[in-house]
Amino acid sequence: MPNLLFQQICLVTFFCSISWQSKAQNTATALQPPKYPVLAQTFLDSLTPGQKKLAQVNFEDTIRQHWLREPGQRQGLKMDSLSEPQKIAFHELMRNCLSSQGYLKVTSVMFNEDIQKKFEPGLGRNEYWVQIFGDPSAGGWWGWKIEGHHLTVNFTFRGDKMISHTPFLIGSNPANGKTDSARAGLLILNNEDELARRLVNSFDDAQLKEGYTAEKKPKIVFSEQNRQQIKVPAQGIFFNKLSKGQQALLRTLTEEFINNFHPAEIPPIERILNSNTKFFYMDRKEAGQEYYYRIITGNILIECENYGNHIHCFWRSANDFGKDSIKQPG
Repeated sequence: MPNLLFQQICLVTFFCSISWQSKAQNTATALQPPKYPVLAQTFLDSLTPGQKKLAQVNFEDTIRQHWLREPGQRQGLKMDSLSEPQKIAFHELMRNCLSSQGYLKVTSVMFNEDIQKKFEPGLGRNEYWVQIFGDPSAGGWWGWKIEGHHLTVNFTFRGDKMISHTPFLIGSNPANGKTDSARAGLLILNNEDELARRLVNSFDDAQLKEGYTAEKKPKIVFSEQNRQQIKVPAQGIFFNKLSKGQQALLRTLTEEFINNFHPAEIPPIERILNSNTKFFYMDRKEAGQEYYYRIITGNILIECENYGNHIHCFWRSANDFGKDSIKQPG
């Protein structure tokens, strides 16, 4: 009997070990960056010569560093011109550059525009344009983007290494689909909205003096006022002036932005939340009202604005489009 018990213990230990090793291997695999050039080249190879002429431009082309939030025509290859296999190849590229969270948010924004089309005929899930910059298979600098209303997704690479995933803009109108039966209850950017409001409403009087103003939000966020630099007013409460609970809440809010990208490409949270970080909130603190907030640390800027039920979220850095990395020798 003792021998049988010993054998059973050994068997359980063996399978636990196999299970742990499998989980560890899966985690390691998940953190390995995908073969970005292969995915991009696969998409390019699926295009006709005419499509490729629209989709692929020189890396040095100035259009690479141009981005817009508003609806309207863009340069590049329009989504509705892609066949099903071509769309699958593009989604494979996009899905591997983003996290599952980020991919679902981006595609939700696109399909939300399809529903919003009944109110604004110029919108729709196909009103987005794709561009590849440079030659992904040449081992040098290259990038890709998809852009349209409420969405700009930009990636810059050197060979198979991702150098930059900013600027990144994502928006939703309505922010809460409660007034539309087709989207009743749909909140694509719920945490970006709710967590910031919860944080500012936890402030005591001293914290409110530094981290909040009842003044009206800016008509244009600072990310759009100055697209070349990261420049905002000095207002804000420093991260180390928040309580432990408030710091944890701000961490969760920040992770909602940075976790949109492939797990292997997410910057350490300490790079964004540290003693130099400031949080600032403007306008109304009640749900469903206009507001603006930002998280700023050095050369990284997160901004969010809400027109009451129409939300825009921005992620910017001094390395937008890889411009700081490109300046470095080697």
